[in-house]
Amino acid sequence: MHLDARAIRLNLVLCSILHGLNHYLLIFYKPMYPQMASFFGLTSVAEVTTRLTVAYLGYGLSNFLTGVLAKRVNLKYVLFGGMVVMSLSASAVAFAPAAGYGWAVLFAFLMGLGGGTYHPAANTLMTSLYESKQGHAIGMLSIGSAVGFAAAPLIGTHLGRDILGFRCLFLASGLAAFLFAWIFLAFVRSVPPLGKRPAAEDKNQANGLTKAALAIVIVLLAAPALLRDTMNWGYYEVTPYWVDNGFTHGIGVDVIQLMAYLPGLLVQPLTGKLCDRFGPFAVVIATFAVMSAGYVFFAFPSPVLLWLGLACYGIGLSATTVANETYMASIVSAGSRGIVYGIVLSFALAFGGFLGGASGLIIDHFGKHSLLGYRFWFAGMGILTGASIACYFIIETVRRKKRIGPFRA
Repeated sequence: MHLDARAIRLNLVLCSILHGLNHYLLIFYKPMYPQMASFFGLTSVAEVTTRLTVAYLGYGLSNFLTGVLAKRVNLKYVLFGGMVVMSLSASAVAFAPAAGYGWAVLFAFLMGLGGGTYHPAANTLMTSLYESKQGHAIGMLSIGSAVGFAAAPLIGTHLGRDILGFRCLFLASGLAAFLFAWIFLAFVRSVPPLGKRPAAEDKNQANGLTKAALAIVIVLLAAPALLRDTMNWGYYEVTPYWVDNGFTHGIGVDVIQLMAYLPGLLVQPLTGKLCDRFGPFAVVIATFAVMSAGYVFFAFPSPVLLWLGLACYGIGLSATTVANETYMASIVSAGSRGIVYGIVLSFALAFGGFLGGASGLIIDHFGKHSLLGYRFWFAGMGILTGASIACYFIIETVRRKKRIGPFRA
């Protein structure tokens, strides 16, 4: 079944909106952490951050399972079902009793389990429909995530924390996402599972890797993705406390968290175009370097470096999403793409998101009223993530020299 250009564009728009809701539901409650801690009777930062990040374990698990099944199932229904589970689980958090924080943790895990279906399904679907413009497809999908990430801290701070409270906002957010899931189901056009398409439709098959080479490439791709997401989610975990203790020079938590993804509204589609024009390898290296430098800047108690860090981190983080996912699509065949996204993003979102909760342990160790813990986290993770750029150079070096197995020319 072939879709016309109009149907493909509609699929792209609806998948982008779904992307925004997906990431909104993952972080909108972060500014309300102190309020949630008070309601559930929690006293330390780590009690909140290390438990609720169980959502990312669920996210990673379903990323992997979706990647494995991507060739065999109708991705439209995978995306719909995932959002239904995620949205209903978010609403359920509103009913967790004050003495039952374990229920909130369970519902957070289920939120992640539903949300984790998105990336392998949507990325595989849209890059297969935009085979010659993969950067454009990923860039446009990422606009949705930028909107979701940008809106979440504003809504969480001003509507949730200051007006409604976290329980009402969980309920309303989940119901809104549930409603859109049905709109998505009604209007997205289905395409045959990749495993059921004629081989001739896999236009990138000639560039595919052998199985042995693919396994090595997946491991190398997983390392920077894991560190990037540990850094990213750790940022969201600790910023409410970073702000509350006066280490951001009066900049509010909404602005601090907003700046991480607001640049994506412009940067992500531009990054997609740059990937299509110059190749994603050069772009992914540059964007990782900018992002990591911005994170290190947060460790210095200077307003100038803080604003510079916010700019570099926001631009780099938004751009690495597009560059990294386009790079993954560019080096494997369409038939292998789902499993690559599934495994790599499982490491990134499951373990990276879960390890992001360790930021709370570090802050507690040094004292949440002390700058030292925040400095240790930001500088340490920025340097580690910057060093992981070496993995991309290894992949490219081995690809050129063909030392990890034969490549189809």
